Amino acid sequence: FAVWVKVLTLGIFEVISSLAVTGIVGQDVVLPCQISTRTQPDNMEVQWKKIIQTAIETVYEYRAWTGQDVPGQKYQGRTVLLKDGFTSGNVSLKLKNVQPADGGTYSCIVRSNAWSADAATELQIADSSAVLSR
Repeated sequence: FAVWVKVLTLGIFEVISSLAVTGIVGQDVVLPCQISTRTQPDNMEVQWKKIIQTAIETVYEYRAWTGQDVPGQKYQGRTVLLKDGFTSGNVSLKLKNVQPADGGTYSCIVRSNAWSADAATELQIADSSAVLSR
């Protein structure tokens, strides 16, 4: 069960995400992000950023016009944009092999020629042994 919230609306498009998701150490987690259009915006760019107290860290960037995928330096080989969902507006990011340091606030930013919007979600980390003992 996910609670979806609208974080920012510009023009007729919205970007929505869940308030929080839980990742288990050593497993994969999907950071959800959905745009409210059924067609891929012109020259769409998707950015995922981690918001840290002292900085903003690039997790992943995708540019549709070049098809270029650019993982952040600390996330090489650990991120996959779920492009099969583009036709339904799904721009969620899979983060592989979750680590305790991955916990925090992530921002999904979607830009095109005509608009830009973003949404944030909190990744909470659970240890696999703690989950199994419940």
